[in-house]
Amino acid sequence: MQLTLSNEQRILLVDDRRANLVALESLLEDLDVQLLSATSGVEALSLLLKYDISLVLLDVQMPDMDGYEVAELMRSRKRTRTIPIVFVTAINHEETHVFKGYESGGVEFLSKPIEPFILTSKVKVFLELDKQKRLLEHSLNEVQQLKNRNELLLRSVGEGIIGIDSEGVITFANPAAEMVLDYELDELVSLSVGQCVMVTTIDPGDFIWEKSKIYEKCRTGKKHHSDVGVFRTKHHKMIPVEYTATPVSKPDGEFTDVVLIFKDITERKKIEDQLNYMAQYDALTGLGNRNLFNDALESSILRANHSKDSFALMFIDLDRFKQVNDSLGHEAGDTLLKDVTDRLNSCVRNSDVVCRLGGDEFTIILEGHNIHSAAVRVSEKVLRFLSIPFSVENQKIYIGASIGIVFYPEMASDATNLVKNADMAMYQAKRDGRNCFKIFESNMKQQLEEALDLETKLRRSSEKMDFFLHYQPKVRVSDGKVMGVEALLRWKPNGDFVSPVVFIPLAEETGLIQSIGQWVIEETCRQLGVWQQRYHLPEDFSASVNLSVKQLNDDSVVHILERQLDEYNLPASILEVEVTETVVMEKTDQNLKVLYDIHNLGISIALDDFGTGYSSMSYLTQLPLNVLKIDRSFVNDMETIQGAAIVKAVVALAKGLSLKVVAEGVETKEQLERLKELSCDYVQGFYYSKPLENDVLEERFFEDFGYRDEVKK
Repeated sequence: MQLTLSNEQRILLVDDRRANLVALESLLEDLDVQLLSATSGVEALSLLLKYDISLVLLDVQMPDMDGYEVAELMRSRKRTRTIPIVFVTAINHEETHVFKGYESGGVEFLSKPIEPFILTSKVKVFLELDKQKRLLEHSLNEVQQLKNRNELLLRSVGEGIIGIDSEGVITFANPAAEMVLDYELDELVSLSVGQCVMVTTIDPGDFIWEKSKIYEKCRTGKKHHSDVGVFRTKHHKMIPVEYTATPVSKPDGEFTDVVLIFKDITERKKIEDQLNYMAQYDALTGLGNRNLFNDALESSILRANHSKDSFALMFIDLDRFKQVNDSLGHEAGDTLLKDVTDRLNSCVRNSDVVCRLGGDEFTIILEGHNIHSAAVRVSEKVLRFLSIPFSVENQKIYIGASIGIVFYPEMASDATNLVKNADMAMYQAKRDGRNCFKIFESNMKQQLEEALDLETKLRRSSEKMDFFLHYQPKVRVSDGKVMGVEALLRWKPNGDFVSPVVFIPLAEETGLIQSIGQWVIEETCRQLGVWQQRYHLPEDFSASVNLSVKQLNDDSVVHILERQLDEYNLPASILEVEVTETVVMEKTDQNLKVLYDIHNLGISIALDDFGTGYSSMSYLTQLPLNVLKIDRSFVNDMETIQGAAIVKAVVALAKGLSLKVVAEGVETKEQLERLKELSCDYVQGFYYSKPLENDVLEERFFEDFGYRDEVKK
């Protein structure tokens, strides 16, 4: 077969799947090269014999003849042995595969799926090297044919060129070689190549020319090429080089000299190192990314299998991080993530692996002795450190973390199941109240499925607003009259009652709370409109609705409240909104703005569950509050001296701030009498009534307290 020669560069693409070839062609179509393709090893060898090929991208797994066999056949033939081969493979990079690839003549591995930028970058490098190789080989042929060392030609070549005789002594060098190696020409000539150029050991004296790969190849008339050589400069600086050694022989075939052509690839190595870093590390935090995590996890499994030890995987998801992004912006979120990274690093040893998988998800791999207790200890430390407020844009930010822990090999036998089980444990921690850790248990899968089923039902119900309200009376302590109600959301999917303690956090987590919360406002106002038409309600009668933190992150809640008051012709004073201490702790400019906008409408604002969170009393002066609600836990504890003192102090604090006081969870006459002594304004609780449907409420209380006689005619 006649070989086709030209100055045009060609890349041979070899893959048994046509779709893969099409994909490679599309990625390389912008390059100024001719693309040839083959779907088998036999077809590839045929094209190699016919055309002058610059580079081969070779699939490993092919029927009949795999990529390694094709590469070995190429290296066995003079015409094709120097063509660079880049293996394109979906096989993992275990050492056995890598060694086999290099033994068969490969110079690079690219893993599927291919990163386009990495592919084109590497291909461009090999094409550039091919161009330079063609130029240099042409120059050397002229030198050999003319039997002289054309100094002018050598000076025109950008790569370093040195001549070496059969004894390993340098005989000439071009200016590029002098510059790269930092020698003058007269210093290089007559020096041993191992003394001033080649690096195989730390001590140059250990270099033996006759045992070098260059000598072994060239004395048999073969070229020797290396992509990863290291040369030593005059001042003992080590530089990475790519080089080709070409033998020079007498007409009778006797080996006489070697022409060594080399190129400083320091910049190329920097680019490659940068690409490798980008592929393994998170740009924002500097932690390992998902790729590095996967590699580290597989390495931990291998070590554990070898040593018969256990190791722990911790899956960490930040609590309330999305709220920071939504309220303060992504720049603030990035700052917070970097601060979180610093704290995570301070919780572990240098040998432990901390990674960021993306968003607000982190992992920690722990190895060593007593791994179970170590994982618990580290988790407790992480939770403690992350509970300390962060300072972002001159604001204190409170977050937490939910942590799932899994141990290898007790709880999973491979990387996939380790991650899955750790993730399940983390979600269990979130369902159990967040800011805690959970160790994986086999029943978590069932619990997760039940949680997902509940979420599905909640989404369906929210589409139709398949909810209802119960109303709990607020009773004036001084005369026992009902002066208001609290609207409480209820849900019975498929006839089964679900506690608000369960579904309201789920609604907040899924973002459904905004639409559900709007419905609660609308339904409460509608009912107030009915009562206002039906009864002569007292001027200070009010119905309260609960607002979540997520609702306060959106200005629309103000417009919803204003619109509903107008629609049902309600005075603003008839409506009250309740917020918890969470609002105080997650106090942002946005939250405060919304609360003040609501207050400016004339709507009262009540702080619910006071004393149960982390609040500072100083925050009370910064909030536009009208009512302070004492949590039922303090009311239940009033029989003790300490409990009674706390309630007395809260009432006194409220009175000092001109706030009305509502005590929740009142269940006994004794509690009522004690609260009356303390000048508490209003009470709620089972002593008077549990939350009721509106018609039951009307029947039981509006008549009992004389409102029925005032029904409008």
